[in-house]
Amino acid sequence: MQEVIIYSALLFVGMIVGLFVAKTAFSNNKSSEQQTSKAEKERVMLAQLRQQILAAQDSLQQIEAQSAQLQNQMTEFDYILTTYENQEEQPKITFFGEHASPYLRIQDKAKRDKSNTESQPRDFSNSSSGLFDGNQK
Repeated sequence: MQEVIIYSALLFVGMIVGLFVAKTAFSNNKSSEQQTSKAEKERVMLAQLRQQILAAQDSLQQIEAQSAQLQNQMTEFDYILTTYENQEEQPKITFFGEHASPYLRIQDKAKRDKSNTESQPRDFSNSSSGLFDGNQK
């Protein structure tokens, strides 16, 4: 009988120790899962940040290339303008272009006769007002 009580007590103590160990193991497993998911999220965020940095660097390179191109164009324009200003006899630049200028020179320049009407135009307001009061002078 003593052996049964000793074996029962050992079984009971073993169950308590086993439950304690299992609880500790499962809590460690949950924390390791949380750490794993947290590490995965950090890796994803770092990868996204790396892609954003690469995209920003590409944009900066494109802006620098456009800036250099604009600088070259401005330098060329300044050179052309300087050579044009230094010419002694500058050709006249026509405003209307080469095809419109002869047409405008040939066009009839007779002035239009101002017509004087005997009566004023009708006033469309409810009552006569201002210029259009209907009185003839």
